[in-house]
Amino acid sequence: MKGLVEILRNLFCWLFVLLFTPVIGTLAMLTKRHYWAYLWCKLLLKILGIKIKVIQEEALDTKRNYVFMCNHQSQLDIPVLEEVLKAYNVRFLAKKSLFDIPFFGWGIRALGYVPVEREDPKEGLRSLLACVEKLKDGYSLVVFPEGTRSPNGELLPFKKGGFLIPLKSGTTTCPVSIWGTKDILPKGKLWFNLRNPEVKIYIGKPIEVKDLTLKDKNFLLEEVRRAIEVGLARIK
Repeated sequence: MKGLVEILRNLFCWLFVLLFTPVIGTLAMLTKRHYWAYLWCKLLLKILGIKIKVIQEEALDTKRNYVFMCNHQSQLDIPVLEEVLKAYNVRFLAKKSLFDIPFFGWGIRALGYVPVEREDPKEGLRSLLACVEKLKDGYSLVVFPEGTRSPNGELLPFKKGGFLIPLKSGTTTCPVSIWGTKDILPKGKLWFNLRNPEVKIYIGKPIEVKDLTLKDKNFLLEEVRRAIEVGLARIK
């Protein structure tokens, strides 16, 4: 019976993606309202039956913006974090190639997601400046410092570039640990494994950066990595 339910959920999920992504993408382009991205993510999680458990070390001020630094396990991380962090008006950094996907890419571009080109230093600088402007405009950002999805859930080496964003903007950094998404949708797979559809999120203690400079990027990297590791140990 559980196997049949999983098959049906996968079927409905991909029908939803194929049929409704053009609609949601078009509405996002026309209205530029982030609500449509949030709705798409919420419906996707609902169809899959994903359950999210959140553990938060301390309450965050929803009137402030943050740079959320999170480990990256699966494409499912993004809809999960859209749901968990909805109070903070978040935008994501995403591979530049994703913005060329019809409707999906056009929609996230219209909503202010930030394209990242890792191989071109000039493009990297443009992305950094775009992120700083987003934060000045009151948005929060989600950064995956590993730069790619981990195939086994263990933390990959962190890229230093993303840590320039909070340092350049003076925005409080908040470490986030996510666990469970890799078991549901591993890297390189298209089938959702729904035998245990629970995802756990640990939101760590914010790290203030107001007394740090750009030279402290390695220090901030280590602080964030240590906090994410602690969060993973608590929710595994």
